[in-house]
Order: sequence, then C-alpha cells, then structure tokens
Amino acid sequence: MRIRPDSTEYATATVTADHDITGKGIEVALPVSGEAPATWTAADVLSVVQSLPGRWTATYRVLVGPVGGAFTLEAPKHYDWTVRITDTPEVPVFRAGHIHVTN
Repeated sequence: MRIRPDSTEYATATVTADHDITGKGIEVALPVSGEAPATWTAADVLSVVQSLPGRWTATYRVLVGPVGGAFTLEAPKHYDWTVRITDTPEVPVFRAGHIHVTN
C-alpha cells in the first residue's frame, strides 16, 4: 500500500489460519521497517470464512492517518504491516506486508 502522510483511509487486509478464527482478536502494528512492533491496535474484523477445508480467512481493516486514524505515519518511510491473532493458547504474529508513505 502507498499512502500520503496527510491522507486518512482504511487499510484492508486478510490473514489465513489453519483453524477457525471466528471471534478471535486481530491486532495490527505498523513499526518502521526493520524495527520490532511496539504499539498494537485492534482491527475491525469484517468477515471470517472457511476458504478451503481446514483453512479460514479473516478480512480486517484499520484506519490509518492523521484524522482519527490508529496510526499517524511519516514520509518518506516504510512501515511493516504486522498482524497478530489472539487465540488460546497460540498468539501468532505475522509480517503481512508494507506501507510506503510518500509525499
């Protein structure tokens, strides 16, 4: 995803698991590329569907930007889209992509 630092918009993504993740918490962190995640925010889970036998895909979103967004991003920087699923006893963390902030 590419975004300007003065833009506020939803970033939508998917995550797939090998078990039913319906009702599980999905959180997102956007650390500067190469740094460890420090700040997590709950994502809005839009849907969870069984995509294949034994595979569930959740579609979720987070508002990013300076006007009410969960994260305010600076240019010119790259951020690692990081997602974690709060499940018991597992709490997997995935690097799921990048956000490029440009002027």
